[in-house]
Amino acid sequence: MSGIGFSELLLLALIALLVVGPRRLPEIARTAGQISRTARNAWQSLKSEFQAELDQEHNRQIMAAEAEEKSDEDRQEQVDDRDDRDDRSERS
Repeated sequence: MSGIGFSELLLLALIALLVVGPRRLPEIARTAGQISRTARNAWQSLKSEFQAELDQEHNRQIMAAEAEEKSDEDRQEQVDDRDDRDDRSERS
């Protein structure tokens, strides 16, 4: 629990018991748990959306690099074909 030891947790529970009282403590603890769960779920959702966006951008970069590589290969093939035709015409 992010650096909170048992003694600190016990001290917080004792202070909460003294401030709130034994009757309202379970209700407040339940509410605090619900708020904590909601915040954790929101954080997880935000992280997963951010990660999905990063993955999408990474995939776009990979696809652009592959397309550029393919076009470079196509250009090289065209140059090689032209050179082959020139060589054949010179021999004839």
